[in-house]
Amino acid sequence: MSSIQEQFDSVKSGDFVLTAGEYEGPLRINRPCIVDGSKSTLWATRGPVLLVDSPNVTIKDIRIEVTGNSTDADEQTAIKANYADVQIQNVGVNGMVVGLSAQEEAWNLPAVISLGAFAANKENVFSVEIDAAASAELVESIRDVNIHPLVLQPGNNRITIETTSMRDNTILYGEILVKTAVIRRIYVTGKAQKDAPEHHDQDPIVDNQPISNPVQIEPPHEVIAPIITESNVEHIKRGQRISLKEAKQSVIKVAYEQRGIKQAIDIDGYAFELQANGKVRTDSDLIFFGNPVSQDNAVRSSSANNLPLLLVEPNKLDNSVEKVAICFSIYGDDITQNFSLVDTPIVRVFADERELYRYRLDDLKVEKTVVAVEFYRYKGDWKISFVGAGYRSGLKQLCESFGVNVE
Repeated sequence: MSSIQEQFDSVKSGDFVLTAGEYEGPLRINRPCIVDGSKSTLWATRGPVLLVDSPNVTIKDIRIEVTGNSTDADEQTAIKANYADVQIQNVGVNGMVVGLSAQEEAWNLPAVISLGAFAANKENVFSVEIDAAASAELVESIRDVNIHPLVLQPGNNRITIETTSMRDNTILYGEILVKTAVIRRIYVTGKAQKDAPEHHDQDPIVDNQPISNPVQIEPPHEVIAPIITESNVEHIKRGQRISLKEAKQSVIKVAYEQRGIKQAIDIDGYAFELQANGKVRTDSDLIFFGNPVSQDNAVRSSSANNLPLLLVEPNKLDNSVEKVAICFSIYGDDITQNFSLVDTPIVRVFADERELYRYRLDDLKVEKTVVAVEFYRYKGDWKISFVGAGYRSGLKQLCESFGVNVE
């Protein structure tokens, strides 16, 4: 497949319109045009991810991300414009923005606001201080959460986050959009617990440290081999069950991949550590980007190639864990955003770095969430079952079926 730069260079004049999906950059725009991302994501491990090297350029409907870590400012740049007249319309960024007219570069927003554990069945109030490089609008759509004010002024701002009454064992996660010429995201995480303190604090959360136990959100990125045709990789059908006896000392990696998407959607990975009754012991048995490591350190949430990856070490699992369910879910409540938008979702299973199995989730249509595979104890060893069971109602119903409440 040609790179995105090769695709752009092949279009000698006129607009450059992408098909919705994910594209690995960098991309250099060296002629006047409109770049229409069709709600795609353009990413690279280091920047500049998008370099505008021409006047009269418009960038629209795209998310541009730096996915790696670096102390070098240029490598942390999502957009670099050498011409200040570039026009931006509905562009999200993760990284610095350099050279745009009336767009400050030096934003230092927290990636995560972690509320920690807070009282269930009560209203809670938190304060957080945010330094804004310029005026910005805040937009939030987190259920049972209100924030105010909804406008940031240049300099230091104190933001109030209020949670309405949430049931015990409810995991909270969502995002606040910070809108200037571009859109930045701050994730909000936390969990309601019946024994946690009730918060009505006027003192702000300092340096993004939560008042109680933190909920982390940025898992480490992993590297896995690209999909290639290999005779020693077994292609799996739905319902197959296979012993992991030879691989139970390995790190089992379950990677989600896809050939493409018709519309920009976010797909996240989740793992549930389950008892013999099919329920979690506590909400911490749900492992995902907001709780990336299980209590027994046997299950981890991560990512590879900007897609979800779950890692399981069977020999480390607590004796009370009888099953680990691996799931993938399309983020959000919009029922039209479902797996019908995904071209060939694939699950790949590795033992350490060696790919063992490849499983196509061919039967998904209107489902928003799928239980892809399950690890389970069998006569003292571990087996893997390729399930492929989809849920139309999304993640919330699945979580509740496993004994976890999610808002």
